[in-house]
Amino acid sequence: MKTKKLKLLTILLLLLPLCMTMLGAGCEKEDSISACGVDDPLINLNWLRDLKNDLKDDNSVTSSEIILYRLNDVDYIYVQKSVNSAYDFPNTIYDCKGNEEYKCGGNQPINNCTTFFSEAQKIKTLWEKK
Repeated sequence: MKTKKLKLLTILLLLLPLCMTMLGAGCEKEDSISACGVDDPLINLNWLRDLKNDLKDDNSVTSSEIILYRLNDVDYIYVQKSVNSAYDFPNTIYDCKGNEEYKCGGNQPINNCTTFFSEAQKIKTLWEKK
């Protein structure tokens, strides 16, 4: 009887490190993203970090997204936001230096962003306020 318990305990002790290793290997680490030539653009691009913080702190902004797009091997940052006081608020596509490339929606020309969104590839949502 003691030998069976001892064998079972030995097997469990041998399998424990293997199980722990397998559990640890199954965890996925959040991938950091590179954009505009830098790692973690929400931290390392000053203009984008400031814009994100402004959106986060602005109580009139009910929801917002900062999304990385790529068009012809060039990165663009699309900032979409909703505010309490406007039904169709214009959203902006920025280049990597923080310059406005396109305005979408609101009182903007209807085709202003059509070509961009039909050709650009959405890479990743960098940040979201819900």
